[in-house]
Amino acid sequence: MSREPHVSPEKFEWQPNVSLLVLATLFFPLLISLGFWQLERADEKQRILDEFNANQQAAPIGLAELKRDENYQYRAAWVTGTLDGNRRILLDNRVKNGRPGYEILEALAVDGLKVNGRSQAILVNRGWVPASLNRNELPVVESVEGEVQLRGVLYRSLGGGYRLDDGIKTVSQWPSRVGWVSAERAEELYGNDFFDYQLRLDSDSIGALNTG
Repeated sequence: MSREPHVSPEKFEWQPNVSLLVLATLFFPLLISLGFWQLERADEKQRILDEFNANQQAAPIGLAELKRDENYQYRAAWVTGTLDGNRRILLDNRVKNGRPGYEILEALAVDGLKVNGRSQAILVNRGWVPASLNRNELPVVESVEGEVQLRGVLYRSLGGGYRLDDGIKTVSQWPSRVGWVSAERAEELYGNDFFDYQLRLDSDSIGALNTG
């Protein structure tokens, strides 16, 4: 009777992959830091949301009460001043109910509004108007004359998103049709200092257009 030859099982020896170990050593701290960053980002988003909700529920504030570096996003406010209807901004490509149009913005000269000792204007968003099918025809908007008290909510862009590059550096003719606007850009267009937030008018405020 023949015997089958005895085969000894091979002993397994683990051999580390040096390249994988190096990659793991390099990327593990990065993954940990990204995890903490996501947590911090979530906390920051929640903090901003809480501030927004508090601002929406707070009583209207006068501009004289505003403090520098505070978050006033969507805070109800009132302001007294004179609108500059001769230098008007037409914010282009604003669609409402499927119809193209413009948002109308004007600078409001305010007595006593100063930051670091310098007088500032505030940009007022009066609302939306429809655009003509002929791009050469700009909308006719009735000006608001004299000193008035306006009511609305404070707003500023949080950055990011898409901005239409209109190529405009200086204004050669008013009204000026632009693709985007901020307080910083208003300073370039008007040559004046502007408050960080714009005032978006309430529907029943003096000077309000279509604000819905």
